[in-house]
This record gives sequence, structure tokens and C-alpha cells, in this order.
Amino acid sequence: MAKSENNEVMYGARGKVGNLLVFKNFGSNQTVIAKRPKKTENPVYSAKQLEAKLKFREAVVYARGVINNPALLAVYQLLAKPGTSAYNLALADYCKAPEISVIDADNYQGQIGEQIRVRAIDNFGLTEVKVSIYDAADLLLESGLATQSANSVDWFYETTTLNSSLAGTKITAEAKDTPGNTTLETLVIV
Repeated sequence: MAKSENNEVMYGARGKVGNLLVFKNFGSNQTVIAKRPKKTENPVYSAKQLEAKLKFREAVVYARGVINNPALLAVYQLLAKPGTSAYNLALADYCKAPEISVIDADNYQGQIGEQIRVRAIDNFGLTEVKVSIYDAADLLLESGLATQSANSVDWFYETTTLNSSLAGTKITAEAKDTPGNTTLETLVIV
């Protein structure tokens, strides 16, 4: 694969040349010359490959929607680095769900006004983190949105209901990103 940057002769060239070469443009000033990829006739896909193809198809629809939404496009363009378009960033954001690494309930004793910390990250950013508390019988005691801290990775939820029996209590954190990907993690207090 050859790269051509700021070349006046090759600038803007794209497409295939015969059955040998393909010209691709990346960023505002880079042209890549590559061997033409070969396609297999009648490929057989595994279940995981079909799932990945569907996810990517959905990601393309989402990225096109971002391009057609001026407000969302502006947000993605703000975070796009040189050589990466807002479209590519939106595509990557759709394909990667948020991660929850910690549900910290060390300060939770079942009283009102106590804080539960959730550490959650995403490759682009989170829109919300929801915390739900269930008793040992799996009945919902309370649920609400956590508040993002200044470090942008920790979210704090302040309890609003008294919980007299901590043993078996389940604390569930749900993180959601801009495309709507959600991740759920549960902590059981023993």
C-alpha cells in the first residue's frame, strides 16, 4: 500500500484502475493507493459474522443520521481529530457500548442521602447513568439518574429511600451513550 500526501498530480484521485489498483482518500490531503481487494463468491458467514454485519449496517444508518442532524454533527466534529471525520467517529461510537468498571457501595448503609459511585466510560461520551436498588426479594426500592462528577468518569447517585435490610440488596447501574447503546452491571451486597 502506497500513500501520497500533498501530491498535486494524485490529489483527489479515487476509484479503481482496471482490476489492479484502488485509490482512496483519507482526510483532506492523503490519497492511499492499494491493491484491489478480491471478493469471494457466495461467502458463508457464521452467526457472529452475520451479527457483526448487522451491527455495522445499523452503525452506517446511525452515522448517516448524524451527518443529517446539524446539532449532532457539530458535537462529533468538535471531537474529530485530524484525518478522522465526524462520520467515522459516529460509526465507531455506535459500534462500542459503554463500560462500567466499578459500582462502589462502600458508603451505602441503607440510609437516605448516601452516595453510590459508578465509574463508567465510553469512547465518545455518556448521556446518562441510571442506578436502581432492589431488595433481597428483587423488588425495586428506588431508581434514578446519577450525576456526573468533574472527572467525567465517576457518576454519583444519592439514595432517596430507607433500606432496613442490606443483605441481598442488588444495586444495578445502567450506562447509556449517544447512539443509545446501554451496558448493565449489578452489585449484590452480602
